[in-house]
Amino acid sequence: MDNHVFVDWDAQKSHKEWHSVEYGTETGITKTYPNGNTHTGEIHKNRIRYLADLPQLKKQPQSTDKYLVYANDTLTVEIGFQDFNPQRHTIVYDLGTGFIRSIDGCSDLIGIENNIPHEEYASITVKHPAGILEFPTVYIAHLYEPSPNNVVVALGKGNTLFISTQNSDGAGGYYAVWTVENYLVKSLFVLHDF
Repeated sequence: MDNHVFVDWDAQKSHKEWHSVEYGTETGITKTYPNGNTHTGEIHKNRIRYLADLPQLKKQPQSTDKYLVYANDTLTVEIGFQDFNPQRHTIVYDLGTGFIRSIDGCSDLIGIENNIPHEEYASITVKHPAGILEFPTVYIAHLYEPSPNNVVVALGKGNTLFISTQNSDGAGGYYAVWTVENYLVKSLFVLHDF
């Protein structure tokens, strides 16, 4: 399973030969949390390559709090954030608690703890030698409170790129890792409630 994203629950236990992992499908969207769509298993430590150990694109000086740019000689990744505008979303509240139950029909409110989000992803774009990849909305929707400070853009085997972020409003923390293969979005892995 080259270039497959998973959680290594034994990452701090380097003396172990076999590591407990949680993983999803190779394509599509995987989310970890109660009722998530993940599987568990074990993998030998020699088969694991951590994103932090892969070659990385460098954050460019033109990056701001609302617009990040990572690049090397052939690739540019642009990540845009925008203020969350409640008027552009359908928000359903729990009448008993006053907390948010869903936004735009999605009850998997990632990055917030029952409150109105402040920010959301506006776009993710990969400029590559053959053209430009704009991430489909489904791969950036419903991920709230993105942080411009915890982003890694790493190169995997072949034409594979990983974009990893750690986001939160303080309590609703999550990691999101997008896999781009052959300049197409292959998957999104969201580690929530860790």
